[in-house]
Amino acid sequence: MATISISGTNNLAERIIGEAEEEARGILKEAELSALEIRNQSDKAVAAKRAELSHQRESAKKTLISGYMTRASLDGKKDALKKKRVIIDAAFSRAYASILALNAEAKKQICERMLEAEAEGGETVVPAKADRAILKSLIASKPEKKLSLSADDAKIDGGFVLLGNGYEKDCSYLSLLSVVRGEEETAVYQLLFD
Repeated sequence: MATISISGTNNLAERIIGEAEEEARGILKEAELSALEIRNQSDKAVAAKRAELSHQRESAKKTLISGYMTRASLDGKKDALKKKRVIIDAAFSRAYASILALNAEAKKQICERMLEAEAEGGETVVPAKADRAILKSLIASKPEKKLSLSADDAKIDGGFVLLGNGYEKDCSYLSLLSVVRGEEETAVYQLLFD
């Protein structure tokens, strides 16, 4: 009877081992399926993260390029404006040189208009050295204004300075041109560049 029980024990052990091996294969298969599922989910998460980072990189690149393009455009416009400013300055410098080069009659008309517009009466006229003779004759022709001619010359290229009781008015050609420039610079810009 001892033989039968060893043989039955062997069968029982073989059956237990077989069942254990079968269960182990099942567990191994489930583990492999779980690992495959985890790998698939991980691959999907990595692909999604790569896509997100790629999108962020492209967006950052576009933003950076756009910023550089904007700055380059602004720098170009500033440079062009600076060059246009030089041209406008040159135009007004030529206009000033042309005023200084006018003949005596034209200068007399300019000075007469400025005296009429600016002199209230009783002021001292301090002439530019170049326009002293013109202003002397103008003052003599307007006794009603009670203007007097200064013995000193103003340190200006042309025109005069009016000295009143407590005030001074710059009636130089440069001052006149500054007023005109302030009023007409936009029109000159459009004339030159539009």
